[in-house]
Amino acid sequence: MPGRPVPSSWQVIWAIARRELGIAWRRKIVKLLFFISLLPPLGMGIALVIRVMTRETMGVDLGWDPVLWLLRVQTGPVILLALGLGTPSVARDRSEEVLYLYAVRPVTPWTYTLGKMVAVALPTALLLLVPAILIAILRQGILGDSVTTMDSLLLVGKAAVASVFLAIGFTGVTVGPSAATRRARWALLIAVIIYSFPEPFKIFMGFNAFSITPKFTSYELLQALFEGKHVMLGVSGAAMLLLYGVLGGWLTRSTVAKEMQP
Repeated sequence: MPGRPVPSSWQVIWAIARRELGIAWRRKIVKLLFFISLLPPLGMGIALVIRVMTRETMGVDLGWDPVLWLLRVQTGPVILLALGLGTPSVARDRSEEVLYLYAVRPVTPWTYTLGKMVAVALPTALLLLVPAILIAILRQGILGDSVTTMDSLLLVGKAAVASVFLAIGFTGVTVGPSAATRRARWALLIAVIIYSFPEPFKIFMGFNAFSITPKFTSYELLQALFEGKHVMLGVSGAAMLLLYGVLGGWLTRSTVAKEMQP
């Protein structure tokens, strides 16, 4: 009888990611964060209704379209979800000393690493992108002819770009520390310090200096995409978020490669 076919690398990656997502979905905090993510679009819908009512009753257009503000607020649930998913993922396997079990299966250090990172990046990206789609629908439905279909598609496209870079950056910031320690609480502490660390270049060189911390780089990327301001800062912010993802993946791969020995 022919042997069982060897799964592809992508199948292995998705199997690891699916297992992590299944474990995470059993946590009440993860479900709560998804429900919380619906509140900012609801708030924006109310703001847009007030804008339309003011224009029709008083003849005054407030001109307030708080897309950027809303997406900045949305990064709060995004980073919280990334912390909840990423910081325990590798640390749990290291503390239970089960990494060697992966070596007897068709799992390499890289497929293990990518599986863990996909399990964080996918839901965090969706947590930013789905509300943006709801925003686009609300804007076009409430504001009517003042917002075209192309405007809505452009908004969703920008949100998709932002969600990819933010998901990559926040995944690296959370999964990397998880691989560096055997305790999820220490990984959480390290990730929180990295995210909330004061921006050194802005302190010493002023507001227009480049950012290196994930909090400020994400804000500058959103500002560049949705307001067209400080475009170079936005580009550098995207590059830094990508760098966080690469460093987090490299640290995870290097760590697990040493322990994935049968």
